[in-house]
Amino acid sequence: MKQLLFSTILSVILSFNLSTISSNAWALAPDIEADRLVLAGKSKIAAKDFAAARAYLDRVEPLGIKPSNEFHWLLGQVLFHEGQYHDAKTRIERYVENGDKTSEYYESALLMLTDIETQLADSKALVATKEKTREFAKQWEEKVSLSDSKPGDAFDAKVNALYLGENLTASLVSHINDLLRSFVFIEGKVKNTNIADHVQYAVSVSSSGDILTTKKDVKVGKNKAASSINVSRLNAFGVNPIVTYRCSKVTDSCTVLNPVDGVGWIQVAKDDAVAKELAKAFGRLIKSIQRG
Repeated sequence: MKQLLFSTILSVILSFNLSTISSNAWALAPDIEADRLVLAGKSKIAAKDFAAARAYLDRVEPLGIKPSNEFHWLLGQVLFHEGQYHDAKTRIERYVENGDKTSEYYESALLMLTDIETQLADSKALVATKEKTREFAKQWEEKVSLSDSKPGDAFDAKVNALYLGENLTASLVSHINDLLRSFVFIEGKVKNTNIADHVQYAVSVSSSGDILTTKKDVKVGKNKAASSINVSRLNAFGVNPIVTYRCSKVTDSCTVLNPVDGVGWIQVAKDDAVAKELAKAFGRLIKSIQRG
């Protein structure tokens, strides 16, 4: 009995010692661990796995040491990919300022700062477009609420005044295409058309009264060659000009429904006001074509 107890205690002690030795063997000094994490992040960025790179790089600064200058360059790239342009700018600028013109990524960093500047300007313009769209929709709703009849005519007048097309149909097409360009649906968390696969739509009207919808599946990066274009045709004559839509939190998108069969037609970023505006514009476009 005593021998069994002794063997058990000895086994526990040996297991504890082996565990301690193993643990100590993998406990790297903070500066070495930081180098390992930066190297791992760099490898993941090269493989275009930005999520994994972020997971490694996020563990560097909590180590409590001053990271290498390359760390700021790598984290800046990840932040840019995620669309966090202001934070990316801060990191890239720190890399440039802490180094000199002979730094390995000096020119690449300057080019990325230019890309960030462009993205910030585009984002500002997009916000302005979205605000204009919402204001337009709000003004139209207010005008309709004060009107006893023909609310569609008030909408048409607003679109004509906004776009100054050669006719109502042309103005409505311009309005629809502006909305489609501004509210592109991008699947996933990264909402940046420069680095994420997405779908672009454009609308035109043929001389025979067909609404032509061009759908372009845009692939970026290594899959760029896989991009494809599809054109669908909807003849406006004989079609009910009441167009509907639905929005989904699950897909983070809104879908305009085809007035012929009620199936999904055009998918945009989730924004109920914009989806409503698009559906109304498509309905008025169909009505305009039918009038001739």
